[in-house]
Amino acid sequence: MSERLADKVVLVTGAAGGIGSAVVRRFAAAGARVVATDLDAEGLDRLAAEVLGVRSHAADITDADGVAMLFAAMDDAFGRIDILVNNAGIGGPRTQRLHEVALEDFDRVMAANLRAPLAMTQAALSRMVAQGGGAIVNLASPAGFHAVPRVGAYSISKAAMIMLTKQTAKEYAADGIRCNAVAPGVTRTPILDDLPDAHLSQIVAMIPQGRIAEPCEIAAMVAYLASDDASYVNGSIVMVDGAAGS
Repeated sequence: MSERLADKVVLVTGAAGGIGSAVVRRFAAAGARVVATDLDAEGLDRLAAEVLGVRSHAADITDADGVAMLFAAMDDAFGRIDILVNNAGIGGPRTQRLHEVALEDFDRVMAANLRAPLAMTQAALSRMVAQGGGAIVNLASPAGFHAVPRVGAYSISKAAMIMLTKQTAKEYAADGIRCNAVAPGVTRTPILDDLPDAHLSQIVAMIPQGRIAEPCEIAAMVAYLASDDASYVNGSIVMVDGAAGS
């Protein structure tokens, strides 16, 4: 697969996080030219220092000007975008039932988890249509298929991300553009550091494979879906969850 990603221009959002940084490393190792973006400028600097050839660009992609400046930098550097990975997102309220969620908190989740990916997708699509093709990989979630109590805003946003994926795939397939999504199960990222061991053990007990995912396993599926090896995979949502949702 590496030869099919060599020299591809890739933009990864949420690149300073656990899954995002693994995605950046995977593409860079395959010879792609990677632009990593995140709000966390210091995290991006560390990533760029560790991974040879990665360009970092701190941006707030919930802001239209932030998206515009990011793509202007892409245009100046490369003049094209072959692959967009919409990885950035937030969890939102995790202790409230739906009627207790403040609309301001709901709007914040939707801005980060849906509006921002839509804005990124729109900017990428206009360029991909003009250049004759491209690939988009979104990060969805099993929560987008199955309602999870007390994380309603997140679940709703990820269900919308699934439809964004399908809508993009159907509307732009004839333009040589593919759009797929990865729905990771519980993955070993810093967000798990705050969980009590007993709680984490309960989570693992519900996973048939008996462990949580490593970020590199999620990144491997992202890279596959972005590559020409997946040339006829379009509009698919791939669960990477150790059979937890089966």
